[in-house]
Amino acid sequence: MLDEGNVAARLAIFDDPDILKEFPMAPLMRDSIAAAAPRPATPYYADLSGAVQNRWHPPASVNPATTPRRSAEFVRAVLSDQALL
Repeated sequence: MLDEGNVAARLAIFDDPDILKEFPMAPLMRDSIAAAAPRPATPYYADLSGAVQNRWHPPASVNPATTPRRSAEFVRAVLSDQALL
C-alpha cells in the first residue's frame, strides 16, 4: 500500500503502524474488504450498477423513505428496456 497505493488484500496489513500513519482510514478499509461480496453474476451488471448509482448518488439526495423503492423500480425498468440510464 505504501509503495503502490493499492489496497492490500491481507487484513493484517491494516494494523501496521506505518499503514495507519499514511492511511488513517485503514480500519474502515479493512472492514469494507472483510464485508465484501462478489458482484452479482449477471451479464447486465453494468446496467444494474448504473441504475443503482443513478438513484443513490449523490448521497445527500438519498431519502430512506423513498430511495429504495424508486431504485428498485428504476432497476426493473432499465433491465426491461423501459428506461435509459
